[in-house]
Amino acid sequence: MSSRFSSGGSNSNSHRLHNHSYITMASTNNILQSLIRSNIALLSQKIGLLDVLVSKNNLTLATKQFAKICPYVNASIGQHYRHSLDHIELAALVAQQQHSLAIDNNTSSDVVPELHYDLRVRGGSLESDLQLCRERIVNIVNVFESLQQTTTTTNNNNVDSTSLTNEPIKAYFNLSSTSNKELPLPTTIGRELGFVIHHSIHHMAMCKVIALHTLKLKESELPVGFGRAPSTLLFDKNK
Repeated sequence: MSSRFSSGGSNSNSHRLHNHSYITMASTNNILQSLIRSNIALLSQKIGLLDVLVSKNNLTLATKQFAKICPYVNASIGQHYRHSLDHIELAALVAQQQHSLAIDNNTSSDVVPELHYDLRVRGGSLESDLQLCRERIVNIVNVFESLQQTTTTTNNNNVDSTSLTNEPIKAYFNLSSTSNKELPLPTTIGRELGFVIHHSIHHMAMCKVIALHTLKLKESELPVGFGRAPSTLLFDKNK
């Protein structure tokens, strides 16, 4: 039996910006909490860039900048945000679903979720509407914060939420331009929660190029470490 997930959008009304880097030390006692904190911090950086655009201009002009195609990368911040958020949202939702099943049954479920990363909706308002995109990010943060709270609580109620990172799932990818067939790859929730962070950082690096060269922002105006991998920041720090 399987549970199928593909990309979508979501809304919310408020958000508390997290003022910490997405670099967090992996805890041997609770890898799940480290993954959650890292995803929340990365999403907060995404929000931070949007808020910079609005604060320097106004929502109308910022929205135009959000959707502006950069000739260097042939894409917009909106397009890179939509694509990377598709991935993060899927991983967050499947983690939330599997944890809910564990609470209800107090045991592992026979349901094997399927993540279909390449079944996504390109274009549309999630790429062109800054405010809608921001609300979507906030909603994903809320999913992670809810998971953070419930996993902490259930650890004290005979539900081993830390084992959630090892829950088996299947990630489907289209790896050929000559076939529509998706290839299923066995993986775990923990691995996918880590994968979507690295995947998003690379797209944020492209957003940084757009922000600096097309929108003419200064690097000092961007969230600290925006679009840079944790390994790179650690390397620079230790030089």
